[in-house]
Amino acid sequence: MKSLVDHVAILVDDLITAEEWYINNLKAEVEFRDDFYIRLRLANTTLALIDKKKYPHAHVGILVENYCDLPSNLGEVVHHRDGTSGVYAKDPFGNYLEYIWYSEDQKKVFVKDD
Repeated sequence: MKSLVDHVAILVDDLITAEEWYINNLKAEVEFRDDFYIRLRLANTTLALIDKKKYPHAHVGILVENYCDLPSNLGEVVHHRDGTSGVYAKDPFGNYLEYIWYSEDQKKVFVKDD
């Protein structure tokens, strides 16, 4: 099975300004929001706006179907505030991927079947 891009996370200085800009220019819809992270639904993927003061790096989220598919050999499993779990892995060039898994309840919130 081919890997699926779940989201692209970009670092921003101001979440409110970034949210307004992306909603107005991409017609995005807010899917999740907290003090440091806003998740926006686009037509074909999700854009995560992440606060530079809280998060160290931008990343591309890669969806895994089962919790056991999280590649623990690439990094530590992290349990997020929104109920998701992930593993961050740095490629040979300094870019980050987040392998992300959703529970059945979280799939209802974050995974859209179009």
